[in-house]
Amino acid sequence: MSPNQKKALAVVVAFLSSVIVGFVCGLTVMALSEKPDAAMCVGTGAAAFLGVFVASVAVIALFEFSDSRPLPTSVPPGQVDHGNTGQTPPTAPSSGAPAA
Repeated sequence: MSPNQKKALAVVVAFLSSVIVGFVCGLTVMALSEKPDAAMCVGTGAAAFLGVFVASVAVIALFEFSDSRPLPTSVPPGQVDHGNTGQTPPTAPSSGAPAA
């Protein structure tokens, strides 16, 4: 998974959890107040959502997301992949070079 995908997943999780916290805060204000005003419930929920989401994004920004995908091994065209044996593949002598 690429670092951008990991960060996007973390932000989506932060967003969804912030929505839940905001909704619960709005419902709590509505349940606990004697005369709940719609603007008060929405304002409290929005403030809770905003606070939790901003704090979550700030924490996510502190972390360095690394790439967990394997590095591609590229073989130049015209060469055969000999595996990772630690040895260089044999080369054919060129006609203009003196033989040692």
